[in-house]
Amino acid sequence: MTKQEYPEQHKPIWIELVNTGVANRFDFKDNEIIEMNWRLTKYPRLYQKVYQREIAHDSGNYKFFDFMLDMKEKTPGLFKFMAKHISSWTQFLPFYWDRKRKQFVYDISTIVSWMIIFNIAIFTFYILEWLLWT
Repeated sequence: MTKQEYPEQHKPIWIELVNTGVANRFDFKDNEIIEMNWRLTKYPRLYQKVYQREIAHDSGNYKFFDFMLDMKEKTPGLFKFMAKHISSWTQFLPFYWDRKRKQFVYDISTIVSWMIIFNIAIFTFYILEWLLWT
């Protein structure tokens, strides 16, 4: 266990079960909340793996470490869970309106991921167009 993987916490972390997504971590002034899909409780091993991944995220503002953690993570059974529970696909939304907290929520890692995907798609399109017209 390194300090970077499990940073010291100065605020309590609360777990809140929600209907959509898989898991998200929010940092507030006096505490932190990990939102986890309540359906994960039916799969204890998957729940524990997702929980550990969320704890490994750094608290506070976005850091490159968080993005790399999301990109490198391979959670066995997660795709099967997401295929079975369609509401979990909202995890891939880069931003959304949180009705409970009445605030706009965005995820920098997801935004960066979508930007990379779109850039690769546009680059591929132009390369193929250039190859077909030459």
